[in-house]
Amino acid sequence: MDIEFKKSFKELTLSKDSLKIIEENGIDLKKIAVGEFSGRDSAAAIIKAFEDEDIDAVLPVLAFTGTDYGEKEIFYRNWNVIDKKIKEMHENKFLLPLHFIFEPKLWNALNGRFIAYTIQKYGYYTPCIGCHAYLRMIRIPLAKHLGKKIISGERILHDKDFKIDQFKETLETYYKICDEFDVELFLPVKDIEKGSEIKEIIGEPWEQGQNQYSCMFSGNYRNLDGKVIFEREKIVKILNEFIYPSSIEILKNGYNNNFNYIETVKKFL
Repeated sequence: MDIEFKKSFKELTLSKDSLKIIEENGIDLKKIAVGEFSGRDSAAAIIKAFEDEDIDAVLPVLAFTGTDYGEKEIFYRNWNVIDKKIKEMHENKFLLPLHFIFEPKLWNALNGRFIAYTIQKYGYYTPCIGCHAYLRMIRIPLAKHLGKKIISGERILHDKDFKIDQFKETLETYYKICDEFDVELFLPVKDIEKGSEIKEIIGEPWEQGQNQYSCMFSGNYRNLDGKVIFEREKIVKILNEFIYPSSIEILKNGYNNNFNYIETVKKFL
């Protein structure tokens, strides 16, 4: 089922199947966490999150960015893998049906419309930093109707490699965006370095990057040899001066039924 981002500020809209599971099992809405649903790490994070006694159910939400491509059926297969594992581990905990969400104009405002200007102003640009802010923002209003938790599979290290959107300062920024709206960004696998440990949690021989959508901007922040082009000071400046304040303002405006994302973002550039 598709969730409409703009409507999610004022109302909770779930599929009939989800509502039936919630009602029949007497699940407290405050014990339902929103799970980011994408690839292997997010699958492991959802499985790990069920160890929390305050989580009785997870609502898996796949957020589209507009740069994704691949076979949609992949995600239903992934859902089955996670559901099977949860049923093996827990008697009275539930993975709810898969939901989808997409707000292309929001993604464009943060990551597309002002590329040239961002490069001119900061001397650095990658869409991944703002994209991962978008992935949190788009789920925050929904999470507030439930248990005020968003489960994410972000990891600081990936077998000695790292991603530009998953180092300390970026994760802290995403956490602060959620925290501003009384939502916890829950990172159960943040400190797991080895991919082999992620596979152990899932219980499947699932390799990094497999069974998920691909991104048209994949590898955009790497040089010709695949090494990350990393300029910490410039990235932190972009986070503090642009991504964080514009994300907060966009969400606050949403609660006032104002969705003029471009004009909001321009204030912080």
